[in-house]
Amino acid sequence: MNGSVPQILTMDERRLAEQFAQTGNLMDLCANEDWLKEWAQVEADCGGRVEAGLALRDYATRLSAPTIEQLQTVKLQSILFTELRAWMESWQLGLSFEATYTEARRLIRYRLQHLSPEQQIWVRRLLADPDRDLASDQQPVRSQAIAVLSNLLTQEDWQNLAKRVFEKSKSVSGDTQVVG
Repeated sequence: MNGSVPQILTMDERRLAEQFAQTGNLMDLCANEDWLKEWAQVEADCGGRVEAGLALRDYATRLSAPTIEQLQTVKLQSILFTELRAWMESWQLGLSFEATYTEARRLIRYRLQHLSPEQQIWVRRLLADPDRDLASDQQPVRSQAIAVLSNLLTQEDWQNLAKRVFEKSKSVSGDTQVVG
């Protein structure tokens, strides 16, 4: 790589076409030790900045320097989702847990974009909490996380989560009706 000018490399289209014709799966190249060594060297030569096409150049550039707001969002979600997971595990949802937890995270991500003034104050306190090195149950602000999470979700959100549990448990139990 020359200074700050990125080097643009493309995969060998002939090799890709041959691989696809041979196995029907381009991912089989990952099992080819020579190919892996070659592309590991390419990655090392460019300092680990590998893009998946020119269209992703702007995206890759933005990823290299996250904003303070992005870092705060990741930190907030990490804290909240840790508390959410522990809370939801206590519900003993069984096989419905993952689908319900995934849906809850989606809903919370959306609701975090539309916080009330009181919720915004709580979030700022949570992110600035000087007790962050304490266990979560010993942190005054984090101990409020479940209450805030439960208030963050609307009645409709709770109904969607209940529906998700019902649908998943129904599909897992293989409910069938006997007609006769």
